[in-house]
Amino acid sequence: MQLTSPPSRLYGHAAAAPLRSSRRISTVGFTLLEVLVALVVLSLLFIGLVQGSRLSLLAWDQQTRLVARSDDLDAVDRVLRRLIVRARPGSEWEPLVFAGTAHSMTFTTIVPLPTAGSGTQRADVELVVDGAHRLVLVRTPHLHAIRTGRPPPAVTTEILQGVERLELAYELAIQGGWTPIWRDSVPPRLVRIRIVFADNTHSVWPDILVAPMLDPS
Repeated sequence: MQLTSPPSRLYGHAAAAPLRSSRRISTVGFTLLEVLVALVVLSLLFIGLVQGSRLSLLAWDQQTRLVARSDDLDAVDRVLRRLIVRARPGSEWEPLVFAGTAHSMTFTTIVPLPTAGSGTQRADVELVVDGAHRLVLVRTPHLHAIRTGRPPPAVTTEILQGVERLELAYELAIQGGWTPIWRDSVPPRLVRIRIVFADNTHSVWPDILVAPMLDPS
């Protein structure tokens, strides 16, 4: 007599096998989904880090340029102040009044010699913005003799780039107030210089206020 397993047990084993296989497949599929999600998250984090680094570098570069520009403007401030505080009336042989408009200024002052050393010379100077948006100093030196021929050639020195215009004003010595035009043998009590840039990098650069003829040297 041959013994056989009960039909119910056979059916039970047959039904259990596909169930375990289904669980194994679903478990493997869930793990792959987690891996995909992790890869997507890591990719987003990497992109964020790259963009953050790029923005940081751009911010650092912009800050470096602004600091360098600020240093340039500080140097320009010192140069302009030194020229104006050492302003002088015209000499007996080369008379020149202090002449200023709303956008340029001409006067006599003491300037350093271009050669090495600490020598200085008397010169007529003009502060003006040229067509290339440069703030320039046009300097014509005085001679230690009576001029009989042509005046010496003027020397143009660039002071600052990217300037749209100068806005100048001159304070009246007696009645007070400001005027955009000055022409007199006596310099104004104060000169106000406003540098307007061609771009918006330094739109709020403070005005320069300086009194002529403060430095007797």
